[in-house]
Amino acid sequence: MTSVVDLADTEHRFRRKGHDLRVRVLELNGDDERGHLLLFGAVADECLVRVHSRCLYGEALRSEDCDCGPELDKALDLIQAAGSGVLVYLEQEGRGAGLIAKAMGYRESERSGADTFTSYERLGYPADARTYSATARALAGLGLRSVQLLTNNPAKVEALRQGGLRVTAVPLRTRALSERAREYLEAKRTRRKHWIPTDSAPWAVEEPAGAAGADEPLAVDPVVITPGDTGRGRPGSASAADLIGA
Repeated sequence: MTSVVDLADTEHRFRRKGHDLRVRVLELNGDDERGHLLLFGAVADECLVRVHSRCLYGEALRSEDCDCGPELDKALDLIQAAGSGVLVYLEQEGRGAGLIAKAMGYRESERSGADTFTSYERLGYPADARTYSATARALAGLGLRSVQLLTNNPAKVEALRQGGLRVTAVPLRTRALSERAREYLEAKRTRRKHWIPTDSAPWAVEEPAGAAGADEPLAVDPVVITPGDTGRGRPGSASAADLIGA
């Protein structure tokens, strides 16, 4: 469920990187999903949407061990450039297991050399405990029928699709800040089948000379998924399989 506060009462100016947007805030309070929806500009069908899980290390502490901070920054850059969009910010630290579990998972990974998904499972936690069904309902409650979802995670796409939304998945290109972050992205690809934007692994620690700037996403083929349908590329584009990690 969402809060009963009138959206208009939360509207205010939001300034970031020299750009202004109006923003409204809506509370999300589902059974396993708590957080907020931030509505930037005039939200309508086909707007950009980022469903983002809280990461204290990567966002507030600027850790170089994951891609959470860069992904959030990139999503906000794209929403600002578009002039509108929705950020769904979920209190799902540590892939839903919490900060203590996250810390224990890091420790286990350091001890054993396993990726954090394997470490979670060894410690008795799900590899990823997050859900997005309440998020899908909240987006539909805004009157949205179709969205462009800024994500590399097929589970988010599937959850919104199951919620009745037509979803165009737009993979986010970010640059890994360390070797550990690069290994985490590779684990996401192999363990959770995350999409990786093509063009010589653009999340690599070192980018080749002449490549697109770190602040600009390389062109990727979106994956369009509609309720009751399977993933497919846009006409003339690469197939969905070309974007999914083997």
